[in-house]
Amino acid sequence: MTAREPTHTPTVGYVGLNHHHTEPYLATLAELPVSVTAACEPDEHFDVDGVSGLGDVPVYTDPVELLDEEDPDIVWISLSNRDTPAVIEAAVDRGIDVYTEKPAARTAAELEELLESIDDSDATVGVSYTWRGHPAAQELRNRAATGFFGDVRSVDARFIASQLAYREADHYLFEQAASRGGIVQWLGIHWIDLLPWILADDVVRVNASLTHGTPAVDVEDGAVVQFELASGAIGSLQCGYYLREGRYDTELSITGMDGRVSWDPMGDYFGFDDETTVELESCRDEYASAPRRYLTYDYEPTPGYGGGYGLDFMQQFLDARVSADVRVPADLEDALTVLRVLDAVYESAETGEWVAVEGLEGETELKP
Repeated sequence: MTAREPTHTPTVGYVGLNHHHTEPYLATLAELPVSVTAACEPDEHFDVDGVSGLGDVPVYTDPVELLDEEDPDIVWISLSNRDTPAVIEAAVDRGIDVYTEKPAARTAAELEELLESIDDSDATVGVSYTWRGHPAAQELRNRAATGFFGDVRSVDARFIASQLAYREADHYLFEQAASRGGIVQWLGIHWIDLLPWILADDVVRVNASLTHGTPAVDVEDGAVVQFELASGAIGSLQCGYYLREGRYDTELSITGMDGRVSWDPMGDYFGFDDETTVELESCRDEYASAPRRYLTYDYEPTPGYGGGYGLDFMQQFLDARVSADVRVPADLEDALTVLRVLDAVYESAETGEWVAVEGLEGETELKP
């Protein structure tokens, strides 16, 4: 990418107002040095006037029309997985930078086709895997890189959320045609991205069991996934829409022969205005006086998606637009890696067999 110096406040065209993350994203954008100057919602039945934080901007029903008429510097996308690749391609073809909701497509094949079509573009494209920006996640990544865990043997992840009875279950997020999958592709995906990123260790094969326990919803509402990392470490992911309204139950744990950690990223109720704590334990001599320790992170209340760490993540995307020395914190290649794992998850659930993850035979390269 060629470095570009900003000459004005970057303009943003927001595409996809009928999405659970729209208002949080708009709240973050209001904190960033950008200006939302237009929006688009293809569903003409959706009440765009009810979107808080949008402001008085022209609203289109055709994303391409927005791109051509408004020529924004950035398009911010929160569309269905089915519709996202075409809008990314249209934007990149016009030299417009893109920030997109994850996972950016339904399948790896769809994203591979997109990557081939935009291969020669200098446009900056970022994907919203914002947990990478959390300071606790970055601390664990740094510890992994410096050998804190030693020989990693076991990793475990959990993402349990409130039942679909408390959610807008008729939304396209829970339709197979638009989204491909359910809770694995919507919430479990965060940990599928984050754990290998922390450890720089790819998921290379999976064995998945999915449940479809919500009538009239054709995607999974629960899952248990066993997986193996390139290093040989084994892991598990459990996720499901099981709890009462507003509740979450999450955990990430990593266990090695030298050290282990346990972290509840979400807390009982989703929010970023309290604190979160990481528990660490080490077998090493330098930890002998206090083998178990705790790192507590206080949140500075910040509006928007992911609070303060989400704001920093998205600011890094903006910085990457104008500086060749800054990388987007997650890009389409990262999204492709996750989609390949998801492909294996859904194939395994259908076949009842362990499935190898296509193209992921080695450890992930640590990016600065």
